[in-house]
Amino acid sequence: MQSTIDLFSVRGYTPFFFGRVANSIAIWVDFTLIFSLLSFNYHATPATLGLASALYGLPGLLAGPFIGALADRKSPALIMLSSASARFVTSLGLALAPNETIFIACVLIKGISNLGTVPAEQIVIRRLLSDDRIVSTVTLTSIVDQCTKILSPLLGAGLSLVLHSHGGFALTGALAIVSMGCAFGIARVIGWRNPDVQKSGRLPDFKLVRGVLSERPSLAYALGLVLTFSTILGLYDSIVVVLLRDHGLPSSSFGTIVSCTAVGAVSCAIVLKKVLARASTLRSMLVFLTGFSATVIAAGVLAITMLKLDLVVLCLLWVVNGFCYGGGVMSYSITLQRDAPRDSLGIISTSARSLQLAALVIGPVVGSWVAQHVGIEATFIGAGAVGLTAVAFATLNPACGSASASRSDA
Repeated sequence: MQSTIDLFSVRGYTPFFFGRVANSIAIWVDFTLIFSLLSFNYHATPATLGLASALYGLPGLLAGPFIGALADRKSPALIMLSSASARFVTSLGLALAPNETIFIACVLIKGISNLGTVPAEQIVIRRLLSDDRIVSTVTLTSIVDQCTKILSPLLGAGLSLVLHSHGGFALTGALAIVSMGCAFGIARVIGWRNPDVQKSGRLPDFKLVRGVLSERPSLAYALGLVLTFSTILGLYDSIVVVLLRDHGLPSSSFGTIVSCTAVGAVSCAIVLKKVLARASTLRSMLVFLTGFSATVIAAGVLAITMLKLDLVVLCLLWVVNGFCYGGGVMSYSITLQRDAPRDSLGIISTSARSLQLAALVIGPVVGSWVAQHVGIEATFIGAGAVGLTAVAFATLNPACGSASASRSDA
């Protein structure tokens, strides 16, 4: 606990932390307001809602590496300021949009404006903190993000009622102004230029990414494992609600289970430092992936053997699920911060993020197709089997073991 509090003694960390909190709240509130207003104010069709969802999420998949390359060339404080300014303008656009077409256009711009925060934050963490403090900030921000994930949609829903329609975007606009102020605070410490930049290429250098991964096997294996987490999640996440419905559980059970995953992730963030004191991040990821996969298989087995699922049992199962998923993602984030070169952290982090998003986009399509042909329960078991197969491959691969050992000795 003391080491976490010590983070705020690092010059520049306080504006970084509060900027991160403001960004996290704004993203979740925006998401809630956008789709609430499209549904209840504009009475959008399912096709329009699907289009809005794609326009909001696809920029991260397609344009993320370009923004990451830009973050490597420029100061992260400048990227943060630009992103916050764009989010402020788009919040005004969403609040004042006169019709559905302009509203959806603003949704696209909002999705693009959100892209700068992730690579910029990764670079700021590396610039400000030592390896030991990186673990502390990853766990702290994970706790904040999970609490935000639970509370912000409720806040967005309340704003849409109290402030009547578009007025809720006033909050996200105000949060963007807070983020601008935090960017100036960060710039006072790290400046408006990036001293780590060694080249001036304008396009993302994917050959560089491949070269870094080939030279740093621990980072490559961590990326492979986190992509496995994302693939498994994509395969089953969209059909969880169908599983619950088909086994006699009420509609509120899905929200309850989602909250349980957040509880599990927060619990993992609290104990992760103790876990990493005993094992390397790569070995920890293998343990977390095993536990995550086992919970998905267990859900499928329970659904096969029981006509009506017990919500209490499922809640306990998804607490473990969230614990293991959160541990895997946090362990990957720590490995990324420690192992990626300082001058290419932006392009590497956003390229990895694009691959994760691709898995989360393709996974539901594959999962729903498999569920239609072999059944929902079998899809859960198959998704978990993918994870256990990856664990077995990594465990039996000598290169993975040597990469884990070298990282723990570092």
